[in-house]
Amino acid sequence: MLGAMPTEHVVTMLGATPPRRAGQVLLSMPRDRIVRLIAAMDGRLIAKLLIAADPARRATLLGFLDDARLAAELALLPLIEAAEVMAALPPDRAGAQLDRVSSEHLAMMLDEMPGPARRRLVEVLDPMRLADLRRVTYERAVIDSLRRTSANLSWVPEDHGSNLYAAIFHRIFGIALCYLDSGVLPSATVAAAQQVFREGGVHGLLVVSNAWPSPESLYQIADQRWSMTPGALVTWNADDNDGVLGRALVRLAG
Repeated sequence: MLGAMPTEHVVTMLGATPPRRAGQVLLSMPRDRIVRLIAAMDGRLIAKLLIAADPARRATLLGFLDDARLAAELALLPLIEAAEVMAALPPDRAGAQLDRVSSEHLAMMLDEMPGPARRRLVEVLDPMRLADLRRVTYERAVIDSLRRTSANLSWVPEDHGSNLYAAIFHRIFGIALCYLDSGVLPSATVAAAQQVFREGGVHGLLVVSNAWPSPESLYQIADQRWSMTPGALVTWNADDNDGVLGRALVRLAG
């Protein structure tokens, strides 16, 4: 009977069927029919089938979806649903999808996954990508902490670094986020932050890093030849309280 029904009718029927059963019905059909049906499905239905299927059927379903089609459908899904699909993918298919997702979006997606699935996906990340993910995670933690101090934040327009404006105490401050995977904070990083805000009309510059400052960076932030505005360096990690950043801004405000 299903073989005689128009494709769109079968897709509607599958969408109204419990996902696990719908996947079984779909995969019982001839291959060419499966191809046409999957081509007509939207991402939400494909996601439901993938999540509900047992590993063997999930692998079979994925065989009908190349990486480009799967990525396109995942991009249209709400974050939680996309995370559920990603968590259900075998490592080889997950790795290909992870390469297509920005580090910022990936960090949010991983937050939505249960611990075991998160650890499994992190294991397939390229080491360079993993380092960038640590940067994004750190920057998000700093931003969340700053917002809890009632700072109104916005990214510096047309800037390729991690620099923000913070409106607080009726003043505007520059915030430079400087994550390092290892080592101490170099003076060149501080100089780059000073350059970003040199013409920005800010009342102060706060450089926030997970790394301890080098003696040269402390000299750089204090030397008025390099900046026309007061500056401060703060070493902050996710287990520090919000008061560390709040007090630094108060000191800059004078």
